[in-house]
Amino acid sequence: MNKRVYEYVDPLNDDFAGTKIEHRPLPKNFRFVHKDPFSAIASFLLYRLFALPILWIVGKLKFGIVVKGKKNLRSLRGKPAFFYGNHTQIADAWLVQCFLTGKRTYIVADQDATSIRGIRYLLKLLGCIPVPEDVDQRKRFVAALEHHVKMRHGIVIYPEAHIWPYCTKIRPFGDAAFTYPAEMNVASVPFCVTYRKRLFCKKKPPLMTVHVGKPIYPNMGKSLLERKKDLRDRVYDYMVDRSCEDENVEWITYVRKKENKD
Repeated sequence: MNKRVYEYVDPLNDDFAGTKIEHRPLPKNFRFVHKDPFSAIASFLLYRLFALPILWIVGKLKFGIVVKGKKNLRSLRGKPAFFYGNHTQIADAWLVQCFLTGKRTYIVADQDATSIRGIRYLLKLLGCIPVPEDVDQRKRFVAALEHHVKMRHGIVIYPEAHIWPYCTKIRPFGDAAFTYPAEMNVASVPFCVTYRKRLFCKKKPPLMTVHVGKPIYPNMGKSLLERKKDLRDRVYDYMVDRSCEDENVEWITYVRKKENKD
């Protein structure tokens, strides 16, 4: 297979998405949830009738997406859940929505996703929830997550934060992203993307397999700090276990850049 090598310095902050988007902060009055009838109808039509069918086809034809362990989600029917997975494709923006949940699902994303001129409102209709930098916005952001939990929606978070295309190893991440299910007493669902060889056209990138774990609930008898750390550790362990499977084919090799000691 045609392997490439990417050098990284910081596994927590380096990004290899290659989008080169100019960061634009959110407006001070940014609305994280639109409840007006026009937005609700526009969101439904765009999400259900156009985006999901088209992106499902793209996922199958371009990435060959196969899901394993989807039966683990049966107990979540009619219930909200947070989904946590490794971040290895731009397609992660719609992976869970199209192939896992079957319910309305939103994705927590970096503000780069809403920095592209002209499509901020469109992305919001499709389910993008940008992470705020402002303290006042933060309150409304958390309120938006609580609203979606109340509406029994799915919420996707990529704790690795940055895209490393075709990365076969799980990068380190903290427990901050697990505060929400730990506070709201909601299930966390771990999933992990691995890559399998193509039967034909081996010069093309490998195909995606999505492994879905069992829902993990916070132990409300513990402190908040203990709950979110426990969720983080159990999700991380699941992702590492799945990433070590034999079929996980390396297309791009990531190596730490050597320090210049001159």
